[in-house]
Amino acid sequence: MLKANKAIDPRYILAISLTGGLLLSLVPILFALDEFRSPGFYLRLLDVALLYALVAGMFYAGILFNLKWHKLSGLRKWSFNIVFLMLFTCLCIAIHLPIWKATAHVPIPFYFKDEIVRNTIIVLVSFFAVRLFVKNTENQYLKDINADLQTQHLNNQLTVLMNQINPHFFFNTLNTLSGLIQENPEKSEIFIDKLSHVFRYILNMQEKSKVSLAEEIRFARDYAFLLQVRFEDKLEIIFMVNDQNSFMVPSLCTQLLIENVIKHNRMNHQFPVTVNIKTEDGYLKISNNLLPQKSENSTGLGLKNLNRRSEILSGKPIKIDQSDGFFCVSVPLIMS
Repeated sequence: MLKANKAIDPRYILAISLTGGLLLSLVPILFALDEFRSPGFYLRLLDVALLYALVAGMFYAGILFNLKWHKLSGLRKWSFNIVFLMLFTCLCIAIHLPIWKATAHVPIPFYFKDEIVRNTIIVLVSFFAVRLFVKNTENQYLKDINADLQTQHLNNQLTVLMNQINPHFFFNTLNTLSGLIQENPEKSEIFIDKLSHVFRYILNMQEKSKVSLAEEIRFARDYAFLLQVRFEDKLEIIFMVNDQNSFMVPSLCTQLLIENVIKHNRMNHQFPVTVNIKTEDGYLKISNNLLPQKSENSTGLGLKNLNRRSEILSGKPIKIDQSDGFFCVSVPLIMS
């Protein structure tokens, strides 16, 4: 547990002690000011100054001691405070009583009673002030630990989710490359250049959970080029993205969603698939005309992973809408 006596600034303790001493010495100070023109004013002033110093000193010592004792059991803390009260009261009386006798004209028992009551108040205030401070400090310490653990937990979740996505991506990309190189050798130079951009982006994303929208769209354009070289007029990908520099998105989200379109839809020259990528109402929307495969074996793991990543990073889930022959996935944009 956090050591409270190391967490508090001594200047803060001094400020509390001086303020508490002033409040408890206020009445004697006012009485001394009433005797401003009397012959014994300076002796009276010395009396209240000494009283103020003793009260402030007792506050300071009481706070320090209670900070030191805060880990002890309740009974031991109270016992130490009672001993502290008795010893410090005796010290105060021994120092202050001679001057008080010369300036005051009230019975001695009253002075003893006043001294005991005042010092008891100081001990109680010091004890409960330290107890409140320690509780607040320990609560804040626990909150910080919980926040750190939660952050680590979320980072671990993101790592697991990214690791689930990458094997799926590499498997499909290698198959795509094999087909593209065999079918379109004349475009191999451009293809390899775009491919290098794609794989470089994938490698850089191993350590990133989110990227700027501009980076993701540049990657998506390169990835779309590779796919369109392979599928020719069977597939069209249209980009209508604005305000790219102001937002971030989960890394590789476009690749996942474009790949899902290809996986779950049949594509031919008669029925081409059109993918629209745009930003609208705080979302990155990727939609396509729906031409579902006759037999489809899907676990939905990709969308589940993307949804979980989106919830972790932005606090919002993705939106999935299927209507009027169109399928749309909306990914919440994250303010950069």
